[in-house]
Amino acid sequence: MDINKTAVAVLFALLPISAHAKDAELADSTFRYFASIKGGMSQLSNSDRVVLSNGSKLDAESTSHEGFAGIDIGAYTPGGKSRIYYSFEQHTSETKFQDTSAYETKANMHLISADYLFRHDKSVTPFVGLHIGYSSVEPDSQFPDGFDVSGIVFGLQAGMNWQVAEPVRVELGLRHSLVPTDIETWNGTDSDGNAVKFESQQNGVTSLFIGASYLF
Repeated sequence: MDINKTAVAVLFALLPISAHAKDAELADSTFRYFASIKGGMSQLSNSDRVVLSNGSKLDAESTSHEGFAGIDIGAYTPGGKSRIYYSFEQHTSETKFQDTSAYETKANMHLISADYLFRHDKSVTPFVGLHIGYSSVEPDSQFPDGFDVSGIVFGLQAGMNWQVAEPVRVELGLRHSLVPTDIETWNGTDSDGNAVKFESQQNGVTSLFIGASYLF
């Protein structure tokens, strides 16, 4: 058998495989952009208190878990080992004194997150990451007075990412953020219409979420 003819035949036989491998390598070397929606339960914890008209003070009860929603927009880095993305989230909590609802607190958060993905070549991928951003916290009440605490927030997140189909992923995660802890004093009234003074201090936001993303 002619060795040259054999080599040429083998070369042509391998061309589709080489082209496929090159295409796969090229696809793996590009950024994959994504957008996602998420929701779940979160706790916007605080250390609020009220100064009554007689001068005595009452501490607020622990806040309960409330529903929240958010969006993510970002990209997976070439190779899929990490990702960076922008998030917007809105969290709320109800503040009670002696089982009586006084007001709600609302936090709008703008975050930049970076995650590292373990087992990135598998369909189920654990991840862990950090985030930093900006938040604005204010009360939602019938009182004419209030407060607005804005500033830098930071924290961490971890969870599990599941590739349901090639462009669709679902994830379950836990996130904790530290928010500005400035104490703000503002005016209100009690149930009898007497003037009172509130002291509001935020501690942090902890959330358990589930999300669905689409890759472009």
